[in-house]
Amino acid sequence: MHWCLGMRSSGSTWIFNVVRKVAAVMAPDRSILAPYVVLGSELPDLPDPAHLIIVKSHETDEIAAAALHKHADVIWISVRDPRDCVASLVQHHQVEFGAALEQVRRDARYCVRFVSDRKARLFRYESGFIDNPTTVGRIAAGFGGVLSVADRDRIFAETRRPVIEAFIRQLDRLPTTCRPAPNDLVDLVTQWHSHHANRTGESGRWRSLLTPRQVVAIEQCLPDWMHSFAYRAELTA
Repeated sequence: MHWCLGMRSSGSTWIFNVVRKVAAVMAPDRSILAPYVVLGSELPDLPDPAHLIIVKSHETDEIAAAALHKHADVIWISVRDPRDCVASLVQHHQVEFGAALEQVRRDARYCVRFVSDRKARLFRYESGFIDNPTTVGRIAAGFGGVLSVADRDRIFAETRRPVIEAFIRQLDRLPTTCRPAPNDLVDLVTQWHSHHANRTGESGRWRSLLTPRQVVAIEQCLPDWMHSFAYRAELTA
C-alpha cells in the first residue's frame, strides 16, 4: 500500500497521479484501488491482496492515521511554505483566511508526524519536483524497480500542466466526476478538481497576495515547523 500524504497546495495531487501511473507499469497484474481518505471508515480493507492500494490524503482522523501508517509500504509526503499554501487556498479555493490558516496548520502538524519515518519519502514543493522527470524515477524506486526511459518520459509528459488543464476542462463530461461544492468538480479517479485549473505554481506568491498582518499570523502559528523545514520567517523575529 502506498500513502500519498501532503499539505494542501503542495503538489500532492500530482504525486498521487504519478504514483498511480508508475504502479500501473510496475505492477501490471494488480488492480489499483486509489481512494481519497479523511476518515477511517473510508479506508478499504487493509491489507488487501487483491488490490494495490494507493491512498491520497491530507489530515485524517486517528483511526485512518494508525491504519495507514501501519500498512503503508511507502509514505510519499509533500510539503510547501505554509504562506504559499494559505495564499493558494484563499486565491483558488475561496477559503476565508482564518479557515485557510487552520487547514494548513493542521496539515503541517499532521505531515511532520511521519516525515522521519523510515518509510517516508519527502518532497519539498520548492525543489521543483513536479517539473523534474527524475521524480518519476524516484517514485518507481519506491516500488522496488526501475522504469524504462520510454515509460518515465511518457508518464512525465502525461503530467505536464497543459495536459492537466485539458483534462480539467472536460471534468463535466466524465462519469467519474462529482460536485463536492457548488463551484467545484472533482474526478474521483485522479482527484483533479476544477480549482486545480489556471494555476501558475510559482513560489513566493504570498508576498503579493497576503497582507503583512496575515503573513505574521502564519509565521507565528508555525514557527518551529517553518524552522525545521528551513522556511525563513520574514516579518517576525
